[in-house]
Amino acid sequence: MKQLSPRQIHLDFHTSEKIPDVAQNFSAEEFARQMKEAHVSSVTVFARCHHGWLYYPSKKFPELVHPALKNKNLLIDQVKSLHKVGIRAPIYITVQWDYQSANKHPEWLIRKRDGSHEGPAFTEAGFYQSLCVNTGYKDFLMAQTAEICEILGDELDGIFFDIVGTRPCLCSACRAEMKREGLDLCDDVQVRNFAARVMDRFKSEMTSLVRKFSTDCTVFYNAGHVGPCTKKSKDAYSHFELESLPSGSWGYLHFPVTARYARTLGKDCLGMTGKFHTDWGDFHSLKNQAALEFECFRMLSYGFASSIGDQLEPGGILNPATYRLIGSVYKQFEEREEWARPSIPMTEALLLTSEPDNVESKIPESVMGAAQLFEELALQFDISDKNCDFGKYKLLIIPEDFRGDAEFSDKVNEYVSNGGKVLAFGKGGLTADNCYPECFGVKYEGKIEKYPDFIVADGELSSGLEIGNEYVIYLQGEQVSPITAEPVLYARAPYFRRDGDYFCSHKYTPSAKGASYPVAFMSKGVVFFSHHILTQYRKNAPYWCKKLVSNAVKMLLGEQMITHNGPSTLSVSVLSQPEKGRVNLHLLSYIPVRKSATIDIIEERTVVRNVKIKLNLDKKFTKARLVPENTILNYEDGEVEIPEVNGYAIVELS
Repeated sequence: MKQLSPRQIHLDFHTSEKIPDVAQNFSAEEFARQMKEAHVSSVTVFARCHHGWLYYPSKKFPELVHPALKNKNLLIDQVKSLHKVGIRAPIYITVQWDYQSANKHPEWLIRKRDGSHEGPAFTEAGFYQSLCVNTGYKDFLMAQTAEICEILGDELDGIFFDIVGTRPCLCSACRAEMKREGLDLCDDVQVRNFAARVMDRFKSEMTSLVRKFSTDCTVFYNAGHVGPCTKKSKDAYSHFELESLPSGSWGYLHFPVTARYARTLGKDCLGMTGKFHTDWGDFHSLKNQAALEFECFRMLSYGFASSIGDQLEPGGILNPATYRLIGSVYKQFEEREEWARPSIPMTEALLLTSEPDNVESKIPESVMGAAQLFEELALQFDISDKNCDFGKYKLLIIPEDFRGDAEFSDKVNEYVSNGGKVLAFGKGGLTADNCYPECFGVKYEGKIEKYPDFIVADGELSSGLEIGNEYVIYLQGEQVSPITAEPVLYARAPYFRRDGDYFCSHKYTPSAKGASYPVAFMSKGVVFFSHHILTQYRKNAPYWCKKLVSNAVKMLLGEQMITHNGPSTLSVSVLSQPEKGRVNLHLLSYIPVRKSATIDIIEERTVVRNVKIKLNLDKKFTKARLVPENTILNYEDGEVEIPEVNGYAIVELS
């Protein structure tokens, strides 16, 4: 697998034609010098922006060269100057947002069922009217892409195609093709599946075009998310870039979810954040250094390369403060990247996702809750779909909304018979005819009618809770009865469900203290909870839910790969580098705080002292040290103690 350049900048340049003297102050030498001094190894530069303007001397489309662009060779000068100092320069090309094309070619617009176009009215500010790649617009895209490839020749490092998402469309071209295929234009599922096929076809054709000019340049299609929606077209990609600006709409939990999925697809990955305090286009703002450190170091802890988004101001000069900030982070990144790239993540569990494969960024709440919970428990896990090889993992986690079928049940039964362990919740694994895999040993009886109900803390699953106490589970669970499984946790019902005239106090009716009924079961290799525990954790993170799950994992696995005495905010990942004879533990200690109404803020590193990590690895090691500091650590009986984690620490085991 070809390795990506490790320390990248994604340099936006969406620039209005109403701004004069664009790039007038650009200096190629100064531009390259600032990037080099900031420890940058690759910069994505602009050929065509969302405004629809070109930043190079186009012969095919001279009317689209930015009318206020003073340096007509801006793109070419950027590429050549970066190459002179050993920095790569892939090219940015917008796809579904292009304001010039949207205005001049209404027949290219994505259409809704009522004939209106996707996106805001043209009387509103912005360039978000989306274009359909199943129209003549595709010919324009391919012609413009070919021109860039021809102009750059051997200096073409790669192409970043932006805004390439699955968008249902009922334009005349899409309607005609769907009719030829006999599809129902009123069926939203058929229309969306068709849109996914159109986009996958477009990516395949565009990559084939680029490969006529270069067999090894990078090619990536950005939709703001990588997940099951990307899998069918993965051969069109050279790598994956995981756009995930935590201070934008993504939040801090999006990256670990998409990263744990993307790394199973067999291609190198980079994470993408931004230098902005909020989101793209946030000029004259700087992210707190601790926040940028955490976001980039977290990418490295997954074995990924890093990309930081910035926007070149219209005059063409980089902001010196921005590159002092980026340089301070990338210097540390560069000093540590040899302990992460290349590497193989060491995992013990697989979390299945019910994320759809025909739409981007629809991550289920159950998966978000699971990712948060299991990261807090230091469980080493991947995320994938039902087609994954379960046998690579000791533990299979089936969320409450993951519906199965007969083939899936057979696969799970075989996995368990071969010694695999399963942790399942709610309707996880339930087929359309309401049957769980046989190894669960339980029968589905319908929804729990009276809820919220209240688990009664007792037995091994309740270790660490107040024994005998009742704990509320707010979300409605499933009614399940044992067949061969043994009940290991019970609950009691409220007096009545809060509805109409039946209510008590402010929120819900308390326990009626009546007969209890089973809500968790154990059979050989399987622990099953009838409640939607993972979604519950996403909703409001009850500590008792985490304890139940933690105890279940311990009952199934015995010892996890990694356990530690640090706080739940301490993140630990394990990367193997077999060719170097070592395994590296990456520890991150930064705490996002909701200081504002809309975004989480990280203002400082969080120092954690005297962290003890217990290892349960197949391979035994004799030495441990902090790197790159080369501080020898006390290591014996599979336990290593780290005197201090100041934001980020890497422990090399050899």
